[in-house]
Amino acid sequence: MLLDMTVSNFRSIKTPQTISFEAVRDNRLADSKVVKVSEKLKVIKTSAIIGPNGAGKSTFVRALEALKAIVTAEAEVVNPLQLLAGTSFAYSEVKGGPASMILELVMGVDEESNEALVGRYALVADRDRVYEESYHMIIGRSKKLMFERKLVDADATELSYHYRWGKMFRGEKKRMVGKVSPKHTYLAAAARKGSLTLMPLYQWFSEKLLILPFGLSSLSEKVLVDQLVKHPGWKKQLINFLWSVDITDIRELRVQEDKLIFIHTNVTQHYACYFANESLSLRRLASIAVSMFESFISPRCLVIDDFGMLLHPYALEHMVAIFEKSNTGIGSQVLAVDCNPTLLKDGLLRRDAVWFAQKDQESATVYYSLADFKYSRSKERTGQLYLNGSFGALPITSEFGFVDDEKKEL
Repeated sequence: MLLDMTVSNFRSIKTPQTISFEAVRDNRLADSKVVKVSEKLKVIKTSAIIGPNGAGKSTFVRALEALKAIVTAEAEVVNPLQLLAGTSFAYSEVKGGPASMILELVMGVDEESNEALVGRYALVADRDRVYEESYHMIIGRSKKLMFERKLVDADATELSYHYRWGKMFRGEKKRMVGKVSPKHTYLAAAARKGSLTLMPLYQWFSEKLLILPFGLSSLSEKVLVDQLVKHPGWKKQLINFLWSVDITDIRELRVQEDKLIFIHTNVTQHYACYFANESLSLRRLASIAVSMFESFISPRCLVIDDFGMLLHPYALEHMVAIFEKSNTGIGSQVLAVDCNPTLLKDGLLRRDAVWFAQKDQESATVYYSLADFKYSRSKERTGQLYLNGSFGALPITSEFGFVDDEKKEL
């Protein structure tokens, strides 16, 4: 499970910004909305980043997306770091300076101490080279090095790295020194060689981190078709899901020549409609639903950018409730990123699950938690307080009047 992520010098983020999914200790917050990892650690099931347009909400998603693509890139890809091109923050001390990303994941529970096993992976890179890369295993207050890789001289003609490995590291070590390109991660190279230490971390990126496409493209249809072919019973599940949000005229789903077809039925007749011809909202709902089904049978970290795009606020509430109810004993998570204050409805999400995004005086993104604000459970009015400006993260609007300069010149 994703415990937290810290990002700096990436897109609209300048100084290190952390979003955490660790539950705070507060008896007023619902225990049913967390996964208990150990006596000392609980992880939130459903979280949200909320704020105005252009505040940098999606920057967190893009950071996860870039990190996943860099780590899982095939060895034949010449330079996966090109994903960072044009993303480094303009205000860094060195123009185009490297971005930094630190990820903490719950990797299990230590059998001896019953403490959570937390893996901390860090990558510092620009679009041309990796500067630093490391992985530590944290058990309680103990932090053990698995591997560390540091660039010796960034200005050298031929780049080389200094490596260190911890005693607990399992996998090829010295034979890989000099064989990993400065444009690739050691994590991926070692995992492809079957490293017992790094394979679980690599698999989290490649299998468990699921960043949902917007649901409107041919790529989304392909994902849907692949899943419905793999799980034929999900066709009925998807129809029932759509019925639960009041789309009640779809009675059948068909897959034909890699195309998804919805069969609609009204009082007197039925008709077929291809996925590409359906309303944007229906396509979006279907994509989210099938991704959620996947998270109900296997641990997934499902990231949904613009969660409320094209969808009714009541549908958003209902989908959060469905995920909370169906995600039992699996350990899946959802991160919803949106402008919609519907997600602030009292009782829908825990307060420590809500993060706000806004720009500071330098136009850089900062994230902060709703849990940082005092509140009384008997007087909760979170949504209204947000709209009244109590938590910030609101758009600042000003007057605008269009002037037809072309007509003026004539």
